[in-house]
Amino acid sequence: MSDENVKNETLEEEKTKKELKQEKKEEKKALKKVDELEKEVSDLKEKNKEYQSKFELADKEKDDWKNKYYEAYANLSNTRRQVEKEGDEFKKYANKSLLTEFIPVLDSFDMAFKTEPKDPAIKNYLVGFKMIHSKLLEFLAKMNVEVISPNIGDDYDPHKMEALSTVEGDEDNKVAEVYYKGYKLHDSLLRASSVVITKKKVSSSNENQTSSSKDDETNKVENK
Repeated sequence: MSDENVKNETLEEEKTKKELKQEKKEEKKALKKVDELEKEVSDLKEKNKEYQSKFELADKEKDDWKNKYYEAYANLSNTRRQVEKEGDEFKKYANKSLLTEFIPVLDSFDMAFKTEPKDPAIKNYLVGFKMIHSKLLEFLAKMNVEVISPNIGDDYDPHKMEALSTVEGDEDNKVAEVYYKGYKLHDSLLRASSVVITKKKVSSSNENQTSSSKDDETNKVENK
């Protein structure tokens, strides 16, 4: 083999070695880059998990705040309705105590009208009093006050009437006499009407029978 050929082969080997060395260097470089990329991917995955966790937490907090908002809105609506109701009730019965003070005045008028005066001058005054009384009743009607004025023979209603005493009658619990009229504001009773009610009279035969029964019971006890 000539020197030229040997030289060429040597150059080829050196070139090959350089190329292999360069390839190895490039390979190391590529592997390093791959490692860096894998690390970046791993870091991104970790960050994604962290962000996902934060997102889920934020989403839960959003739902919690939404529920709190709905609850607060419902409570506010209920409070508003309650306040409106109480306001309406207050307006409805605001004059209750004042109207109650009118009742004795009306009683005085009713008592005065029960007696018919003989003196013409007093009769003229009575006409004026009746006009005043009528105006007062009109005023009370505008204030939603209802007069409870039972008639003789009406059924006794314990929700609107107060029984002051009883008298004998053909039936039980009938109005026998009216002492004072009652008054009601809307559905609230200002004062019950004061009445006398009937109690059915026990017949003589029933009284004798009752008395005989009592005597028999007494004798049985004594014989024992």
